[in-house]
Amino acid sequence: MEMPLKQLKEGLETLGVLNAIKEHSSIMEELFCGGPPTLSAASLLDLFTIYYSPRGTNRRALEEVAVGHWRDWIIEVEDGDAAVEVDGGDTIKVTLENVLVFASGASAVPVFGFKENPNITFLHENINGNRRMFPEANTCTITLKLPIGQEYEEFCHFMTSGVIQSPTFGVA
Repeated sequence: MEMPLKQLKEGLETLGVLNAIKEHSSIMEELFCGGPPTLSAASLLDLFTIYYSPRGTNRRALEEVAVGHWRDWIIEVEDGDAAVEVDGGDTIKVTLENVLVFASGASAVPVFGFKENPNITFLHENINGNRRMFPEANTCTITLKLPIGQEYEEFCHFMTSGVIQSPTFGVA
């Protein structure tokens, strides 16, 4: 194995290609390895395993509605229609990458995928008698927790606001 690598290196040195690779490593990395795959609504939705309650339960019915809202909202995000107005009248749009950062802490899907499959669970439990309106995430286990019992417009508002207001927004 050593000889073929030596010959490859010598061949690349002949025309100065090896030197160009070393000098412009970031450009060459993209050329040889390609950049991260473009995130789409379909690819983001396919990343997550959904953990439902047993069929026929009231919880399951609420979860299925929330997942329908989630899927529709992700399409809105992809289309650039998920935005929230902030102080001063500015509008901030949520991107698919923002959603991925919120759920996983990563701004792109790793080349070989995540070590653990990202998953979706649901926020059934109230806190002090109050329904949990905003999504929650655990980036260590890559768990996205969706709120339940909301109309679609309300779900979209709280998902968009939750992603934008998260502590890592704009960091990853």
